[in-house]
Amino acid sequence: MGATLLGALFGRKMVSTGTIGRATTAARGMGRSMKESGDIERAAENLEAVRERERALEEEIQREIQAITDRLTGERQFERFALAPKRGQVGVQFVALGWL
Repeated sequence: MGATLLGALFGRKMVSTGTIGRATTAARGMGRSMKESGDIERAAENLEAVRERERALEEEIQREIQAITDRLTGERQFERFALAPKRGQVGVQFVALGWL
């Protein structure tokens, strides 16, 4: 952009087709550069938001795991009772022989 301005001010012709073309190209390049830097900033913000959401989900998962673990590892009491099978309710399905 600077070379284009210096060429327009101190060159042989103040305004020529080449000078205008170079100025347009430089302006287009600057516009593209500004847009890309804005894209980078938005991408960084999106990345930080995604990382924050990931941390929140990880904390929620850990809380749920702890709640389930606490519920399942609590002290349990079992009641014992005798169950006597009746003659018609017993069916032999497998016979095996074992020894030591």
